[in-house]
Amino acid sequence: MMEYTQKLLKDATVDRFYTENGNMYGIMVLGRGENLFFQENDKALICEIDAIDSIIYAKSIKSWDGEKKMNGAEKNRVLELIKYYYKIVYKSNLQVA
Repeated sequence: MMEYTQKLLKDATVDRFYTENGNMYGIMVLGRGENLFFQENDKALICEIDAIDSIIYAKSIKSWDGEKKMNGAEKNRVLELIKYYYKIVYKSNLQVA
């Protein structure tokens, strides 16, 4: 999976956003809408979603690719960022399951 996320980090089709404080975020629904790529600066993860019903499965957010497991606060922070950028790109609110 790490090779795939590294490829997506450089993929020009990923929607990217740059914040005033210098952070960069990227987001893209993958395949048939069952997975989501999310990037924060040079870190990335792939989590499970249901794009048809706009559902994100919070338990699938476990760690940044190649890093240790996220703690609860980091997981919640990332989940909120995903929900924020998903709404901008896909015009839909993600429901957490």
